[in-house]
Amino acid sequence: MIRIAVAACVAMCGWPITACSQGEGPAPTSAAAAYRTGVYDVAARLANSALQRDSSDGAHAVLLIRALADVGQVQDAIAAGETLSKRENVRLRIAYRVGRAYESAGQLDQARDAYRRALNGPDAQNARYELARLSFESGNRAAAMAEFDTFLDLANASMPQLSGADLRAVALAIRMLGRQDPQLFKDALRAFDAAIARDTVELDTRVELAEMLLEKFNGPDAREALGSVLAVNPRHPRALLALARVESFDGTSAAAALLARALVTNPREPDVNAALAMQLIDVEKYAEAEAQAQRGLEVDSTAPAPWIAIAAARFLRGDVAGHEQAMAVAHRRLGGTAVVEVALAEVAARNRLYRQAVAFASAGVSRDDRSGRALALQGINQLRIGQMTDGASALQAAFAIDPYDVWVKNTLDLIDTFSQYTEIKTPRFTIAVETKDAALLELVAVPLAEEAYDSLASRYGFRPAPPVRVEFFRSHDDFAVRAVGLAGLGALGVSFGNVVAMDSPAARKVGDFNWGSTLWHELTHTFTLGVTDNKVPRWVSEGLSVYEERRARAGWGSDVSPQLIAAFELGRLRPLSSLNDGFMRPRYPEEVILSYALASYVFEMIEADHGIAGIRALLASFKQGRPAADAFRALTGMGTEALDGRFDNWFRTKFATEFGAVEPIKHEAKQGPETIEWGGPLRDALQAGASALAAKRFDAAVTALERARGLFPEFAGEGSAYHMLAEVYEARGDGAKRQDMLREIVQRNETSFAEHLALAEALSTRADSAGAARVLDAAVYIGPFVAALHTQLAERATSAKAHDLAIRSRQALVALQPSDRADAFYQLAKAYADAGRTTDARREVLRALDVAPNFERAQDLLLQLRTPEGP
Repeated sequence: MIRIAVAACVAMCGWPITACSQGEGPAPTSAAAAYRTGVYDVAARLANSALQRDSSDGAHAVLLIRALADVGQVQDAIAAGETLSKRENVRLRIAYRVGRAYESAGQLDQARDAYRRALNGPDAQNARYELARLSFESGNRAAAMAEFDTFLDLANASMPQLSGADLRAVALAIRMLGRQDPQLFKDALRAFDAAIARDTVELDTRVELAEMLLEKFNGPDAREALGSVLAVNPRHPRALLALARVESFDGTSAAAALLARALVTNPREPDVNAALAMQLIDVEKYAEAEAQAQRGLEVDSTAPAPWIAIAAARFLRGDVAGHEQAMAVAHRRLGGTAVVEVALAEVAARNRLYRQAVAFASAGVSRDDRSGRALALQGINQLRIGQMTDGASALQAAFAIDPYDVWVKNTLDLIDTFSQYTEIKTPRFTIAVETKDAALLELVAVPLAEEAYDSLASRYGFRPAPPVRVEFFRSHDDFAVRAVGLAGLGALGVSFGNVVAMDSPAARKVGDFNWGSTLWHELTHTFTLGVTDNKVPRWVSEGLSVYEERRARAGWGSDVSPQLIAAFELGRLRPLSSLNDGFMRPRYPEEVILSYALASYVFEMIEADHGIAGIRALLASFKQGRPAADAFRALTGMGTEALDGRFDNWFRTKFATEFGAVEPIKHEAKQGPETIEWGGPLRDALQAGASALAAKRFDAAVTALERARGLFPEFAGEGSAYHMLAEVYEARGDGAKRQDMLREIVQRNETSFAEHLALAEALSTRADSAGAARVLDAAVYIGPFVAALHTQLAERATSAKAHDLAIRSRQALVALQPSDRADAFYQLAKAYADAGRTTDARREVLRALDVAPNFERAQDLLLQLRTPEGP
C-alpha cells in the first residue's frame, strides 16, 4: 500500500512526503517520469519539491494532484488542489484535475464547480466533456447529447490545432454520440489514434481507447493497447482493471491476479474492489463480496460500482430491502443510464436466473431506450427462457443501435438459420433440429428425453412446465453462439432451465462424445434448476447431473480416473465447501472436468447416507434461499469443516484400492498451464503389459495387465488394461476372454464406439442376437448417423424377435436417405410384417413400389399382406 501524507500549507506550502518503495531499479529523476512509470511516491515527492522551489509551477501541481488521486488519497489531492488554487497563475491550470479529485470523492457539486473553472483554462475541452457526461448520467440526456455534438464541430473546424488532451475529449464525446449513430465509433477510434499520436506520453488515453475497444468486443486490440500502457507503467490501476476485463472476456483465470495488483497501487479504488466483489459473487460468496465492495466506498461512499456489486450480492442472497436500497444509491449517480440494470442482468444471467435477467434488462431499457446492451441482454435472456419471438425482436432493436455487439450479431445470424429447423412436438417437449436430421433424431432423441423426464420426475418429485425445449445444433459453433454468443466454447451442452441446447451427434466425429448421456445431463439441470427456482449452486447442479448420468446407463458420466485420484491426493481439487471454485476459478485446465466428477461423488455419498429424500431436502433448502453451508448443515448436522472431512474419508475409503494404485507426480510447468500427472503401481503395470504385448510375450502381458486391471477396475480409457488384454486374447484366438474385455470396456466407457461394434460382432458369432442388439442399441447414443450400425442392429433385433427395435432401426435407415430407397422401404415393411403390423407394412411396401414399381420382392410381400391389420 502507498501512503503519501499531505499536510496543511505552511510558509512556502511544501507537502511532507511519507514514501514507501515501489519497485527495484534506479529511481526516476523527474516527477513526470516517475508518474508515467507508476512510481507514484517518487512522483509526489519530486513534484512537492519543485513546488517548494516555485509555487507557480502548474505542471508539477498537476502531477502532485494526479499522483495523490491515483493511489486513493483523494482528500489529500483535494486539499492540495484547493490550497494551490489560491494562486491565480496555477488555479486554472489545475482546475480540471481538482474536479476529477472531487468527483472521485463523490462530491459532485464541487466537481462541477471545478470543471466550470477549468472551462477558462488549458483543459477546457476535457472539462466541457466531463460536465456533459455528468449531465448525461444524471438523466439530462438530451442536453448532454447536444453538448457532445459540438465536439464534432470542434474536430471538423480545428483538428490540426487541437492538443492531445483536446483530442482525447473529442474521442470520448464522439464515443457517446455513437449511441445515436454507431458509425461514429469509427470516428471516435480515429480521434483516439490522433490523440495518442499527438501526445505519446499520456497513458490514460490509451486505457480509454482499450475500454472502448473492449465494449465493442475487440479483445485483441484492447489487449494490445493495454500492453503498451503496462509496459511503461506496470502499476497503472485503471489499465490493470481493464486488462482484467479483457482476461475475463477471453475466459482466462488471470483477472483476479491483475485486480490484486491494481489494489497494491490503490487499495480503495472503487471499480477494482467492485470487480473483485463480482468475482466473489460468481462463486456464491455473497457476504465476502459485500465486504470487498464496501472497501471501494471508503473514499467515495456513493461510488456506483461498489453499490451495484452490493445490490447484486443482496439480490442473490434474497435480501430484498437491502438490494433495493443499494440500487437506489447507485441510481443517484447513474439514474439517467441503464448501467445499473445492465450489470444486475449480467449477474442474474451468470447465476442462471434468466427470468430475473430479463426483468433487469427490461427495466434498463425503460430507463434508457437507447441502451443497446440492455436490449441485447433482454433479447438473449428471452431466448434462454424460450420467448423466441420477443427475444429476436429485442436483439434486432439492439443491433440497430449497436451493430458492433458480436453476441447480438452472431445470435441474429443463428436465428436466421432457424428457418432450416424442424420442431418436433410432444406433450412435454419441443425438439428443434435441422430438418435433414429431424426424422432420425425424432426416433432416438424423443424416447430418451421422455425416459429421462419420467425418471427424473420420479426422483425429484418435480415436473417442469411443458414444453421443455431442446435444441440440437449440427454446427458446434452455432451451439456455442446459442450458449455464450461466441464460437470456441468447449462444452457439449447447456441448460437454461426449460430450454436446453447441445451439439447434435452430427456436430462431432463418432466417438467424440455420447449425445445420450449429454442430453440426460442437461435435462437433469432442467429439473434441479426448476425445483429450486434456479437457486441451486452451480457445483451442486453439475454434480447431480453427472451422478444422474451414471445412474441412467452403465458407462455414462464422468467416472473415477487416475487423474482424479492424483489431483485429489495432491490437494489440487477443492474441498466440498468450496467446490464451486473448481468450476468458476479453475487453477489449471483439467480442474473443471475433474470437479464435475468429484461433485458427482458428493451426491453418491449423500444418497447413500440420506437417500433421495436427502437430496430433495437439500434442494428444498436452496429454493428457500439458504446458503450451501446452511443447507448441508440442516441435512447432515455437520459444519463445513466436518463435512469436508466426512467426504474426504468417504471418497478415500470407496477408492482405497485406486489410491494405492496411483502416485501423483508433482509437476509445475515453467511455461504453459499446469497439468496433473500420475505414476505408481498402475502406471508400472500398464507399461510392463504394453512392453510385453509389443514383444508378443503374451503370458507376461496377461500377468501385468491383470494386475493393472485389479489395481484400477474403473479405468477403461484408451491404453487401459482392458484394451491391451483384448489385443492379447485376439492374438491368441481366445474369443471368449476377448469378449469379456470388450464388455468391460463398453460398460465403463461411454464413447467406445469401435468396442461396441466389436462386442456386438463377437456376441453374434456366439448366436447371442439379443445381447448383440442391446450393445448396438447403446452404440446409437454414440453414432446414430452411422447407417451400418442401424443395419446390424436391425438384423440382430430381427433375429432376437425384438420387433420394436428392428422397426426403429429400419425407420432410421429410411431417415438416413439411402441411395436404394426402395429397399429401405421394403425392409421396413418386412419389420412391420414380422411384428404383425399389417397396415403399416402395406404402407411401406407401397412406398417401395412407388419408387421402384417392378421391385419383385416388394410385389411378393404386398401379395402376402392381403388382410389388413385387425383392431
